[in-house]
Amino acid sequence: MIPRDFQQLFRVALVNLAFVVLFAFVDSATADGDRPALTLSLELDTAWPSTDLRSWLNDGAGKLRYDEHDSSVSVGRVLLEGNFHVKPTLIVHVVGDFVDDGDRGGDLTEAFLEWRPVPRSETRHAFKVGAFYPDISLENRDRGWTSAYTISPSAINTWIGEEIRTIGAEWSIIHSLGEEPSAQRIKVFAAAFGGNDPAGTLLAWRGWSLHDRQTRLHDQLPLVPLPQIGPGAMFEKQALRVEPFIETDGRVGYYLGGEWRAAGRALFSALHYDNRADPMSLENGQYGWTTRFNHVSTQIELPAALGLIGQWIRGTTSMGPVVAGARVVDTSFDAWFLLLTRSIGRHRVSMRFDDFDVTDRDAMLLDPNREDGNAWTLAYSYAASERLNIKLEWLTVETDRPAWVSLGLSPHTPERILQLQLAARLSN
Repeated sequence: MIPRDFQQLFRVALVNLAFVVLFAFVDSATADGDRPALTLSLELDTAWPSTDLRSWLNDGAGKLRYDEHDSSVSVGRVLLEGNFHVKPTLIVHVVGDFVDDGDRGGDLTEAFLEWRPVPRSETRHAFKVGAFYPDISLENRDRGWTSAYTISPSAINTWIGEEIRTIGAEWSIIHSLGEEPSAQRIKVFAAAFGGNDPAGTLLAWRGWSLHDRQTRLHDQLPLVPLPQIGPGAMFEKQALRVEPFIETDGRVGYYLGGEWRAAGRALFSALHYDNRADPMSLENGQYGWTTRFNHVSTQIELPAALGLIGQWIRGTTSMGPVVAGARVVDTSFDAWFLLLTRSIGRHRVSMRFDDFDVTDRDAMLLDPNREDGNAWTLAYSYAASERLNIKLEWLTVETDRPAWVSLGLSPHTPERILQLQLAARLSN
């Protein structure tokens, strides 16, 4: 068991260390004389959403990052990403994300140290320590954990970006079978982490969403204005803002998984995650949510130069004492998507279908959290140059969350949302 004070101290020290490393190495040479890789990206967004719901970032119940009040051109983000080779086998990776919403303009989304010892056989080892994403997303492979195909990631990867982060250590083993380029590769990995105890808060009380905003390590995210939250309400100890990455109980969470890759033409992976949070714990206005899920994904190269990506996740999240055989808040969740993509020179076209739901398993009629929904995404991207990339996205979402009507947050259900979004990213 890790003391809560140590966990909080570790998080603060981690961020401070990352900034120290960032500025210490930006003008220094590495051991082999090369400059450290430091990239800066500026993304400008303009969106035309059609929905009655206010964005969840504007204290509403919407699924998107923007609403009808945010249709002007804005700075979507400024990304500062550094990969510094302290030694040939030792890498410091830092990602700073600067956005113009909320109280905190800039913060880190990832900051970790990775050690890759020189392999002495066909088996390689790697070790990470710090704050980083678990190796789940097959979409978000671009700079700063952004999507390489669309502007808005799938519902699965949007939620990972919102509420899931490893603050701890990961060990992975990669074994190659055969010789390149036809070699197969097997990878197994496991991690232990602290924090991330409130993960599940947004999923249960707001539901799934689709947007490209990532939660930084010290962000405080707004909750939907629900009557069961706040002074004098059922969950009066819950703060009106969520801090997904804090520690509430001193327990160590874990995940473990595996991956099989065949000559770059096919990939299959699976992961089991358990934050082991005490559902009766409370810290700084944040409840601990016991959140567990299983995740599988695949990426296959199809004929006609088509690429297929699929991901599926199923899990549960619960909080509070047991009442009538279930926790006060007890939900299961399920989501999957399929994405087709094709690249033609500097152009790329991608199409994705999402399906997602939240099932209410508790007996608390005053806290309804059921949701069913799906979404279609069509995206086009153009690499105008090595530094400039332009994306256009059409996104439509249909979601049925009956509680929004009864609470006066939506005039009707199901809710149909349409958004056209244009983004331009300039990188060095």
